[in-house]
Amino acid sequence: MKGAVKNKKCLHLVVTSSAEALDRARSQFEKGDAMVFLDDGVVHIAGDFQGIPLPLFTECYFAGADLAARGLSGLAADSEIPIVSDREIAELIKAFELCLTWK
Repeated sequence: MKGAVKNKKCLHLVVTSSAEALDRARSQFEKGDAMVFLDDGVVHIAGDFQGIPLPLFTECYFAGADLAARGLSGLAADSEIPIVSDREIAELIKAFELCLTWK
């Protein structure tokens, strides 16, 4: 996969609570990419997300509406992770050359 999209910035959408999906997304993440956790993917804020080397994820966001729907807004407020609106997610999708959904 990496060879096929080399030098193209990619937005990774993690839409599941699956640790396997997050691991697959991590393995494809490259400098200049961004990651958005939405739908059930926002539950990663309560898991091992804090163990991810932060320099790797220079752009990482969580969907605010999905955090609120799952009662996780308090965890988000305690972190320094940017929270984005649905409109901002749409803008991110438009801004990247590639978009991969991990489920």
